[in-house]
Amino acid sequence: MSSTQSSFPLSGVIGIVDASDAQVEQAIQLNLSCIEVRADLLISAGLTHDAVFALIAKAKLAGLSCLYTLRHADEGGSFNQTDSERVDRCHQALQAGADIIDLEHGTQSSKAMLAAGATVILSHHNFNRMINAAELSALSDAMESQKPAAVKIIPTGSSLADAATMLTWVRGANVNTRRIGFSMGADGALARILTLANGAPVTYASFGEPVAPGQIDIQLLLSRYRCMSMTSDTKTIAVFGNADQAHSYCVNAMKEHADCVYIEIASTDEAFVEQQQEQLNINAIVRL
Repeated sequence: MSSTQSSFPLSGVIGIVDASDAQVEQAIQLNLSCIEVRADLLISAGLTHDAVFALIAKAKLAGLSCLYTLRHADEGGSFNQTDSERVDRCHQALQAGADIIDLEHGTQSSKAMLAAGATVILSHHNFNRMINAAELSALSDAMESQKPAAVKIIPTGSSLADAATMLTWVRGANVNTRRIGFSMGADGALARILTLANGAPVTYASFGEPVAPGQIDIQLLLSRYRCMSMTSDTKTIAVFGNADQAHSYCVNAMKEHADCVYIEIASTDEAFVEQQQEQLNINAIVRL
C-alpha cells in the first residue's frame, strides 16, 4: 500500500550502512533518524543475510527507521542472484523490522513487492547521463502509476542546470507519492543539499568513502547545512565571494539566523544562480 506524505518513514539525512554494523552505532551517535541498509554491499563485505537482518533488528531497537536495499548487479549493486531470491530477502527484511525497501523500476522484484502491498521506494538511476525533460516526465508517470510510497530518480548531471532540473522535479510531487531526487556528480552537490528544502524526505550520505558520485560528507550535511531540520519552509541563501571569506560569512550568519541555511557557491556560477534562483528555490543572494 502507498504511504502519504505525513506517514513516510524516512526523514532528513539517511546514513548509508554499507560496511559493518558499527555504522549503526555511528548513526546513533550522530542522532540520525534513519539508515539505508545496503544489504548487497554488506554481503560483499562479508556479512551473511542473517547478520544483515540482525543489524536491522538492532537498528530498530535503537529507534532508527530502516530502508532495506539489495541492489542487483545489473542496477549498479553487487547482488547477483535471481529475482525470486531477492523478493524472498526483501520479505525477510520486512519481517526483521525494515520500514521500507528500495527496488528498481521495471524489475520483476519491484513488481512482485508492490503487488504484495510492501512499502517501496521505486528507484531509477542513470550512471551515464542526465535525463531530458520528456524522459523525466514519462518516467515519473510510469513509476508513480504503480503507487509506491516514493519514487527516486537519480541521473548523472554535468551542470548546475541539471541540478536545478531535479529540484524542480522534486517540488512537483503529488500528495500520495514522495519524490526523492538530485543529480549525481560534482555539480549535483548543491541539489543534494537543497533537495530537502524542495520537498524530498531524505538526502543520502555515507559514513566513509562516497557510495555514489558527488556525495557530501555526512558531518557537513548535519552541522554545516542543518539537513536534519531542513524543510520546504527553510530559507536558503546563496553566498558568493572568495572561499575563505564566504565560509566565514556563512558560519557567522547561521549562528544568528537559526531558520536559514547559507550555502557557499563558486563565483563562476553566480550568473547562472541569479538567472535560475527561483528554479533552485534559493530565497536570497549575498555577494561579498
